[in-house]
Amino acid sequence: MSNALQVALFLASAAIIILVACVVPMAFSMHQSMKTLVDSAERSKCDMQTLVQHSQELIRNITDIARRASGQMDEIDHVIATVRDWTESADHFLKEVGSVVEPPVFTIVKNMNVLRSGVTGFLRALRDTFH
Repeated sequence: MSNALQVALFLASAAIIILVACVVPMAFSMHQSMKTLVDSAERSKCDMQTLVQHSQELIRNITDIARRASGQMDEIDHVIATVRDWTESADHFLKEVGSVVEPPVFTIVKNMNVLRSGVTGFLRALRDTFH
């Protein structure tokens, strides 16, 4: 073989040895890094699953609270409507009672005032007569 070919083969062999000497440690380092990354991803997956479960439970609780609040609001609306009906019935009853009771009471008061004026006048006249 010629010297140039031997030198070329030697340089190629040296390049392959240097390449393998650099690539193998890098491959082991990358393997460790990938293993660490996969382990971290697995832990994150477990943490995420726990977070998802808690989030779903929280959403269920909030939905239940909203449903209860809605039911209570419906009950409050019903109570308000009932109280409004009762108030309107009481107002109507009082108006009816007032229209029945009021005229006789006013008549009695008017008659009492007239009677009081008459008695007062009579007593004054009587007093003036005896003095």
